Amino acid sequence: MKNNILLAFSFAKRDFKERYVGTGLGQLWYILSPIITIFIYTVIFSDFMKMKLAIIDNSYAYSIHLIPALLAWTTFSTILMRLNTSFFEKANLIKKISVPMYTFQLSIILTELFLFAISMLLAIGFLLLVNQPVTLTFLWLIPLMILQTLFVFGLGVTLSLFTPFFKDLKEAVPIVVQLWFWMTPIIYMKEMIANKYPFLLTFNPFFYFSDSYQNIFLYSKAPSFGRVSFIVIMTLVILFIAGFLYKKMIGTIKDII
Repeated sequence: MKNNILLAFSFAKRDFKERYVGTGLGQLWYILSPIITIFIYTVIFSDFMKMKLAIIDNSYAYSIHLIPALLAWTTFSTILMRLNTSFFEKANLIKKISVPMYTFQLSIILTELFLFAISMLLAIGFLLLVNQPVTLTFLWLIPLMILQTLFVFGLGVTLSLFTPFFKDLKEAVPIVVQLWFWMTPIIYMKEMIANKYPFLLTFNPFFYFSDSYQNIFLYSKAPSFGRVSFIVIMTLVILFIAGFLYKKMIGTIKDII
C-alpha cells in the first residue's frame, strides 16, 4: 500500500512536469491559467453585476463571489472527467505493469489538488489587491479543499468502474457536468433559485462546497458544524461505495479493457 501511494506521487509528479511540455511558457501556465481566469471575470463581470447585486461594500463584490466557486468547480469537473476515462487512458500501462489501477487515479487527484491550492492562493492574493479582508477563517479552505477532492475522487472512481461496461458514459458525463454547473449557484446568487427550486441546492453535493468557499471569501464566515458534518458524512459514504465497487469490479474490468 505504501509503495503504491509513493508510486502515485511519482506519477503525479510526472504528469505535472509533462502537461505543458512543448509549449513556449511551459509550467508557467500553471500560474497563468488561474490568473487569466480571475482577470477575465474581474474585468468583464464586476462592474456590470455590481449594479444588480448588493453583496458587500466592494466594487469587486461579484468577482469575490464568483472566483472561489469557479476555481473549485474547475478542479471538481476536471477530476471527475479525468477519472471517468482513466481506465481507457491507462489501459496500456495496466496491461504492461502490475500496478493497482487506483494508483493512477490517486495520481490524478494529487496533481489536481496541488493545482487547486495554487489557484486558491492566487485568489487570496486577488483579495489582498482589492482590499478585501483575509482572516484566520480562511484556514477553513484547507479541510474543505481536501474534502472536496476526496468526494470527487470517490464519485469519479465510481463512474470509472461503470464506463468500461457502458461506453456512452464517456460522452454523457461531460454533458451532465455542464448541466450541473448551470444548476449550481456559481455565476449567480443562490437566492435566485432558493425559493423556486430549493431542490437544486438541497440535493446538489457541490453546492455545499461552493457556498462555503463563497461565505469565506465574501464574509470571512466559517462553515457551520452541521454543514461540515454533512460534508464529511457525504464524503465518507461515496468513498465507501467507491471502495466496495472497486473490489468487486476491478478484476472484470482488467479483462475487458
